[in-house]
Amino acid sequence: MPNKTPRESQKGARKTASSAAPARDAEAEKTDQYIADQLKAIYDAVVVEPVPDHLLQLLDRLDKNDEEK
Repeated sequence: MPNKTPRESQKGARKTASSAAPARDAEAEKTDQYIADQLKAIYDAVVVEPVPDHLLQLLDRLDKNDEEK
């Protein structure tokens, strides 16, 4: 049985890795979609929350200061 050189071993490893790439790509795509869905759900929940009163008051004070200048 002949010994493979490191370069020949790498060629075989690349073939194996490239055939597994579509499975990893599909898994990565599924993971990316899950994360995107979760982020959208969080964003949608935050968007409908009312602005706290203390922030509204601060904005009013800042507007008044701008008008005085």
